[in-house]
Amino acid sequence: MNNFPIIDADGHVTESNESLRKHLKNEYRNRPLMHSESWDRSFGGTLGKRNEEPKTQLADMDVEGIDVQVIFPSHLSLNAEKETDLATDIARAYNDWLAEFCATDPRRLKGVAMVALQDVNAAIREVRRSVEQLGFVGVMMPTNVRDQDIGRREFWPFYEEVERLGVGLALHGGIRAAERMHGRFDSFIAVHSVSFPFECMAAVTGLIFAGVPERFPKLRIAALEACCGWVPFLMDRLDEEFEKRGSREAPLLKRKPSEYMTSDQFFYAFELEESTVPYVIQRIGAEKFLYSSDYPHWDTSWPNTVKMFKGRSDISDADKRQIAWDNPQQFYGFRADPSLTH
Repeated sequence: MNNFPIIDADGHVTESNESLRKHLKNEYRNRPLMHSESWDRSFGGTLGKRNEEPKTQLADMDVEGIDVQVIFPSHLSLNAEKETDLATDIARAYNDWLAEFCATDPRRLKGVAMVALQDVNAAIREVRRSVEQLGFVGVMMPTNVRDQDIGRREFWPFYEEVERLGVGLALHGGIRAAERMHGRFDSFIAVHSVSFPFECMAAVTGLIFAGVPERFPKLRIAALEACCGWVPFLMDRLDEEFEKRGSREAPLLKRKPSEYMTSDQFFYAFELEESTVPYVIQRIGAEKFLYSSDYPHWDTSWPNTVKMFKGRSDISDADKRQIAWDNPQQFYGFRADPSLTH
């Protein structure tokens, strides 16, 4: 019954300074590109794995039972970069490198663009190039840009272009997405436990109250790598605030915030062990969910993520198929080759 194909909506590749340098402008080739931090995420390399070779990526997908993987970076994070021109060139270099990576098997490896929203016009040009010339299926959207709300109107031309291109806007935290958390806590376990969910909650809140999904009704948005248990809470919380203050402080909204969050514009990934998944499915519908492996990060359950997902008895086989095959194609806007099924 559960012999259905799998699209991993949030996989990763381990990019490096060395792999990107040849794609950079000469003036930036000797610059450090990756943000460094003191946290030992992988416990000295004992958790997760590193990979920047497409053949290894495909082999590991075969071991796992993943038919198609949508690929995000592991270390690059541009949202806080102070040098706008440098950030813009890093984004272009990464996208060129990733396009070469995915070209090994474009049916199975799907790229997601990076952009530097410090320069919105440059970001528009880069996402257009990445989709129309490189064949990418989405764009990675930071949860803040230089600590600014992504619902701000200065970013609206970018959302307009993503909507026109018909690809997914993937909210995805990064190493630098929640730097305030790094200063608040003394351990990475605390930082990692709350930073991504909190950042996604803040990003969704900003987008909705600013009126972005109302203004761009065909824009598709996903919250990735941030669990899903917060979704019903945020729906109720935003509705309560909107009821009292919406007419004055969120005048563009024509529906309750929860109605946007449960519309065909929003999608959510979840942790494979997350106990709240059946309840959230009941609240918002299985058509809002995306399967993701988070390969090859320290907290992935590779090579057992597909086994864990298919083995859940509290999610129906029909819902599992929708989550792992239909929904990713709907969100990212591509048609997968069904002959790839393991």
